[in-house]
Amino acid sequence: MAIDPKFFMIDKDGAVVIWRFYYPPKNIWTGETAQEFNDLVEEFYADPDLRVGIMTSAMPDVFVQHFDVSILVQMGEQLQKAPPPQPTERPKPRGIYRRGPKPVIAAINANLAGGGLELTMACDFRFMSRNASAAQSEVNVGILPGGGGTQRMPRLVGLPKALELMLTGRRVFADEAERIGLVTRACDPLTLMPETLAFAKALADRPPLAVQHIRTCVYQGWDMPLEKGLELEGQLFQELVKSKDALERMRAYVSSGQPGASARLAAERAEAERVWKERLAKKQQEKK
Repeated sequence: MAIDPKFFMIDKDGAVVIWRFYYPPKNIWTGETAQEFNDLVEEFYADPDLRVGIMTSAMPDVFVQHFDVSILVQMGEQLQKAPPPQPTERPKPRGIYRRGPKPVIAAINANLAGGGLELTMACDFRFMSRNASAAQSEVNVGILPGGGGTQRMPRLVGLPKALELMLTGRRVFADEAERIGLVTRACDPLTLMPETLAFAKALADRPPLAVQHIRTCVYQGWDMPLEKGLELEGQLFQELVKSKDALERMRAYVSSGQPGASARLAAERAEAERVWKERLAKKQQEKK
């Protein structure tokens, strides 16, 4: 049964679904918003007509402010009165947090902090507007990032930089975030969604089973010893190479004479030159 969302506006563009978070006035993240988003992501995983998801904000001035601190205050007070038995069992991951079979992109159009940044780090890719800034700022209220930040951030930016950002809580803007690996791409505000959507459509055009297995190899293999990761790669490679889709594509490629990449590279070079000329013209115009 289709979900009737309370906190998200949903658009579809071919095989791409776009979730726009809308919880005014501050776009604060809560248990209820998280549950709805995870339900939407699970629905996306199960829909054979959809291949890529994009999560962004419907509000121009805030992406996700942070997790609702008032809920954390209540949690702390309850724990003071009745500490849970140890160890506390972690709930089974759902939605964006379980690394399902399809990629999800965060299009960060405005400021975010705390749980909002942790949410984006659970996505496969992050495109960030140069109008936006991000902070892992839990230290400022005496707690640690409890939504995966202490584990995901070091895997993205390295341990020293992750420690700096989490222990100071300082904000980073898009260009620095791209430079250190926190986001995939920094974008001008007006091109954020067009660039994100173009990237999403490019992913959607790729063979879905290959996309799924590559992601499985990378994410599961990351936490394995090298030999185990190579075993997983070999198993999934064999599954793909015998698949109907792969055999059809490889036969077509062989029949065409196994052409080189010259034509594709020429097209990519022309596109790169076009983008460079546009940016140069924009800079010259700004100097006038």
